[in-house]
Amino acid sequence: MLFSVSRSPVARRRTIRRLTVGILAASVAVAACGSTDPGVSARRSSDAGNIDLPDSGTTPPPSSVEPNANDATIDFGANKQPQPYDDFLQASLADIQDYWRETFPQLYGSPFEELQGGIWASYPDRTEPLPTGCGGDPNEQYVAQGNAFYCGNGDYIVYDDFDLIPGITQLYGNSAVGVVFAHEFGHAIQARVNAIPSDPVVYREQQADCFAGAWTAHVARGESKLLTFDDKDVKSGLLAMVLVKDSELGADVFQGGAHGTAFDRVGAFQHGFIGGAKACKDMETNPLPLLNLQFTDQQDVQNKGNLEYDKINTDVVGDLERFWKQTFTNLVGHPFNPPKVSSYPHGGPFPSCDGIDEKSYPFNALYCPSTNEIVYDEAFARTLYNKVGDFAVGYILSDAYGDAVQAQWPSSLKGEKRSLLSDCLTGMWTRDTIPPPNGGTVPDDHLIVISPGDLDEAVSTALLIGDSGFNSNVVGSAFEKIDSFRAGVLGGFDECQKRITGG
Repeated sequence: MLFSVSRSPVARRRTIRRLTVGILAASVAVAACGSTDPGVSARRSSDAGNIDLPDSGTTPPPSSVEPNANDATIDFGANKQPQPYDDFLQASLADIQDYWRETFPQLYGSPFEELQGGIWASYPDRTEPLPTGCGGDPNEQYVAQGNAFYCGNGDYIVYDDFDLIPGITQLYGNSAVGVVFAHEFGHAIQARVNAIPSDPVVYREQQADCFAGAWTAHVARGESKLLTFDDKDVKSGLLAMVLVKDSELGADVFQGGAHGTAFDRVGAFQHGFIGGAKACKDMETNPLPLLNLQFTDQQDVQNKGNLEYDKINTDVVGDLERFWKQTFTNLVGHPFNPPKVSSYPHGGPFPSCDGIDEKSYPFNALYCPSTNEIVYDEAFARTLYNKVGDFAVGYILSDAYGDAVQAQWPSSLKGEKRSLLSDCLTGMWTRDTIPPPNGGTVPDDHLIVISPGDLDEAVSTALLIGDSGFNSNVVGSAFEKIDSFRAGVLGGFDECQKRITGG
């Protein structure tokens, strides 16, 4: 979705189709492909991690779940087909309600008001009526098709037990279901305090995502009596946020029913995970910044082709060189020597680099200090381009460029911390490629600007290439990489500087 900026009288801009759920599922599977498909491999020296989580997540058997007498229960209806996640769902709902019984009084100074209208399973064969406080035909019992929602007019939750929830569990596992319901309970909390206006919708969605992140962290820290979450479960929460991102590419996030991009929704989830429910409450008066990227003209909307793959190694690399030659000199006080960039075949022959054993290849992208060269796996890059998008390739090249920047700084960071700083530096460059607001003129020296969807592609790429867990400490987990990338996009060098100094 990168726009290649032409200096002809009429600028030519190219975009790609939005990332669909199916493509995301396929892209996540790239890391597990066989030898005929390039796998994700980015081996670096290890370092101390930032977040510790249990080694494995488990759900107790149903007999060990003792529901509170006040718990809102699920009305399954007589014709519900048993689902493999049913026990997990009930344990999750019990824990979410326990969490709010404890947390709500701490935040708002009054007892938690129990959910009055219950929780309802919706599916095509249901015969019993569902509540109609939020509209719908009382004779149609599959009112939540492809959805889960909280209705304030009746104080109840309805969820699709036929398509949506089974699909989520098939893609991302049971823990993603818990995150979905933690989000809906976030809306129930909002109804009890009425602190955020209903317009624009995105601010309410952001806080509900944040509440879901706070609950997920509570389980991950071992505070739940009913559930435990490990690294995989937390990653499933991030994937759930990507799944429910806005589907209309380039829509105004402050208009209509927009819920937010993956970049913004994952960010809100992380905000709650790191800062807890108190950080989410603070959003009532201090909402998170939102990036409202939109297409600039109808040609952009209609043109659904990628920036040509071959132009990534010219326009993207050229813009990285432009940005860092300017920025490096301003920050460090001496010139930056741009690295050469080239590709190598997935199966070799591999480039020679001092300190790198040939057996360590393939890397997704690697900076070699001895030759001042960035090399990347050609087959992996093309797979990433086809399954995720053009900015996914830009992301891995920029991360390697960040390593080059640190080498010439010079930075003393190693391993995971060095890799995460490169993610932040990638965010800095991305920030500089955001098109000017209100149709402003792109500076003459810029070779590209990003478009709607590119930030989501960066999030998806981090989910692909990040470490398997928080405690792997090689290049950083997906959670940590996205957090660092967002810091660079939203805060620029000041936020990246904090990662250098540990501030």
